Amino acid sequence: MKALTVEEILPNEAYERERPRMRKEAIEQRDLRRIPLGDSCVVVFENRLTVQYQVQEMLRVERNDSPERIALELSCFNLLIPGHNELSATLLIRVPEYREVDNVLQRLSGITRQCISLEIGGEPVYASFDVDEDTLVCDSDVFYIRFPMTAEQAAAFRNPSVSVLLRGSHEKCRAEVPIDGALRASLIEDLGQ
Repeated sequence: MKALTVEEILPNEAYERERPRMRKEAIEQRDLRRIPLGDSCVVVFENRLTVQYQVQEMLRVERNDSPERIALELSCFNLLIPGHNELSATLLIRVPEYREVDNVLQRLSGITRQCISLEIGGEPVYASFDVDEDTLVCDSDVFYIRFPMTAEQAAAFRNPSVSVLLRGSHEKCRAEVPIDGALRASLIEDLGQ
């Protein structure tokens, strides 16, 4: 999927006019692409629309839409756009109370080590994390993850007769969620770009 360019980001004034429509579309996408994995984790698959919305909102809040600021934001947020034959997502750790953040994150230690995967026809595609896979202590409540696929795995993902699951195998993030219907169709679009 192609990265966003500075020219594709609307100036704040134009964004204010388009915001109701863009916000509605982005929220619909995020709701469709949001998958709880147990009580502690949520995976939200990202695409160009969800990333552009995040950038536009960031610029709106900062009240700075200079080309330099847009380029800076894109240098970070474009990392969330999936590449060729991959899906990307944000893994959110649910922390019910702020004072419990350290305890919750400590219990999720090791989650970066092959605990989140897509199962495509029974074959695991493990999430690669934005941190060192050997990190022993979980010290963040947001991770950016990718599911890099071979051409064969991507083709199998596109095949509706092949089952696909999102699996969490960490003791505090344990679930198997089928990827089908509108969600699967949306993710197939990501793989096709």
